[in-house]
Amino acid sequence: MPTYYVASDIGGTFTDTVVIDQDGHVGRYKSSTVPDNPAEGVLDTLVDAAAERGVELGDLLGRVEVFAHGTTIATNAMLEGRARRVGLLQTRGFGDTLTIMRGFKSIGLDEEDIKRFRTLVKQPTVVPRAMTEEITERIDYAGRVVCPLDEDDVRRAVRALRDGGAEVIAVALLWSFANDAHERRVAEIVAEEAPELGVTLSSEFLPRIGEYERTLTTAVNASLRPVLKGSLDSFEHTLTKAGLRSGPLLMQSNGGLATFDEVEKRAAATVMSGPVGGVIASQFLGTRSGHRNVVTTDMGGTSFDVGLVLDGLPVMSNTTLIGRDQLALPSVAVRAIGAGAGSIASVRNGVLQVGPESAGARPGPACYGRGGDRPTVADADLVLGYLNPDNFLGGRLTLDVGKARDAIATHVAEPAGLTVEQAAEGIKTIVDSRMADLVRQVTVEQGYDPTDFAVFAYGGAGPLHAFSYGAELGCPQIIVPITASVHSAFGIGCSDLTMVEEISQPMQTPPGTTDHAAALPPDTLTATFETLARRATRDLVAAGADEDTVTVVRSVEIRFRAQIHVLTVTLEAGRRALTADDVNGMVERFVEQYEGRFGKGAAFLEGGVEITTFRVVATSPVPRAEFSSVAGPTTGSGGAAGTRRVFHGGGWQDAAVWRGEQLHDGMTIDGLAIVELADTTVVIGPDQDAVVDGTGDLVIQTRA
Repeated sequence: MPTYYVASDIGGTFTDTVVIDQDGHVGRYKSSTVPDNPAEGVLDTLVDAAAERGVELGDLLGRVEVFAHGTTIATNAMLEGRARRVGLLQTRGFGDTLTIMRGFKSIGLDEEDIKRFRTLVKQPTVVPRAMTEEITERIDYAGRVVCPLDEDDVRRAVRALRDGGAEVIAVALLWSFANDAHERRVAEIVAEEAPELGVTLSSEFLPRIGEYERTLTTAVNASLRPVLKGSLDSFEHTLTKAGLRSGPLLMQSNGGLATFDEVEKRAAATVMSGPVGGVIASQFLGTRSGHRNVVTTDMGGTSFDVGLVLDGLPVMSNTTLIGRDQLALPSVAVRAIGAGAGSIASVRNGVLQVGPESAGARPGPACYGRGGDRPTVADADLVLGYLNPDNFLGGRLTLDVGKARDAIATHVAEPAGLTVEQAAEGIKTIVDSRMADLVRQVTVEQGYDPTDFAVFAYGGAGPLHAFSYGAELGCPQIIVPITASVHSAFGIGCSDLTMVEEISQPMQTPPGTTDHAAALPPDTLTATFETLARRATRDLVAAGADEDTVTVVRSVEIRFRAQIHVLTVTLEAGRRALTADDVNGMVERFVEQYEGRFGKGAAFLEGGVEITTFRVVATSPVPRAEFSSVAGPTTGSGGAAGTRRVFHGGGWQDAAVWRGEQLHDGMTIDGLAIVELADTTVVIGPDQDAVVDGTGDLVIQTRA
């Protein structure tokens, strides 16, 4: 009997699913997202997959060996204010930690918002001050008890939070990562006084230095756990009822998969669950095609997300940005702006603006005919001739050109004194420029040259716009993978089971040190890493992994003494004992990274260095098919299917139109041209050509 490997990604507008057959072929399916019942959108795609294979939905699901999933549940709950009400317990005298924040106001804002100094304020606190209670206790930096825990005070505080409407409790006591005894006892008291309230302990969830970040992240995790659990339980129940036998896995922000039970404890670690899938897919396909430096660009219905793959590995961040809050959780580094196909265009004070507001899945762009009447990027693409109104989503949705023109005329063209076509091209130009600017921020502003990278363009709208924003950056190649419209879902299907364990255990070298291993004993570092590795391996085995398949990567967060910000330095993979040469080499790599980021000579070894946090990432491969043919090209031949008039460069031009079934390995397509695939549209600019490679990817480059 055939077996299948399935991965799905629920976006703000569309739900994407890939079904991978045991021979390695990838089937691609899309449906509209159902916000009130996300599982319904996934089932819609699986019904299509089953019909394509001539089987019933239950038969297909019954043969699924692995089902992996990416979700925006945690992200949306936080951004839309649907997370649970948190009661926060902190050390007496430190109850204003979340209110004080980090002192500056620009986190999570774009350049335009930062410039509005008169209205620039800090973001609202995750936990209102009235829902924070201080308790009497104190542990110092070395883990010594300075002031014993006052249990009567704890009981008073818990009752006050419960009576004040707390639905969950977060506990973040000072220096608890050095000694967790007080936090553990507080959890026991909460269970006695208010057993209905779930508890998240910072010492258990995030045992790391950084009082504000640890408190914030613990509070966010506490608020999201019930929301995520409820949604995942419903999701799993729906799929199980439909015939799924294997327990689903969920994508984490760090690019790895985890079981639903495990990820529920770390709900905040899923806020980038969907976007990171595209980066992992680009890493996988880039390695196959020899592109080890990649800019990943994902243009969906709501947002435009950018990430980097350097030397074959995704660039990671020590933090995760969600809205205007920076969580102290490692994640694949993805930057996003509100620039998607559903981004709404408007004229304000005589200036044309696009986004960040989106029409979403309901009602969607005006051209969808679902009640939307405001112009979006998708409406502009349709008016300009890039989209075929009769072949959207393989013909399952017919686009209404008249409604698109009316929306643009009413809200953009007439207020700006433009024709409808000029207004539509203005919308496209602005959104393309915004996307190119974000790519520059991720590359140029971080010291990277875009011309050293290939651009991977995906998402429902990325292949249509990449010819413009990719060329503006000067990147030598723009690659539209055959999986473009479901690329994030494909990446989720390429991921492994992953567990991350970390702990802050500050260690310093004296100023002027040259033999760093003398101050940072290799045996101590090895023992700390081994403790973390055992925990991570235990969790992977509990999730069903074979211990013999587990691989471990160790890293440290390190900085110069008296500085605040850290860099992450990765050590050699494995669990062998570290030597003095390993430790000295680690510091040397830190200096190289530091000077690569801040300039030659910027390092200050004379001041000494400090390791703040130890981290272990343990992975175990998930069973999957070998991708022998991701979705290889057909053997089509002959000329273009025809031409279509496209408004480009201020006037109408003829563009050759190709269909997916006409493509074959090695063929070249000269621009201006449009390639209509079953699930997306690719545009090749007038000064570009595209080559179809052996797996069906389109490689666009400027014509010589």
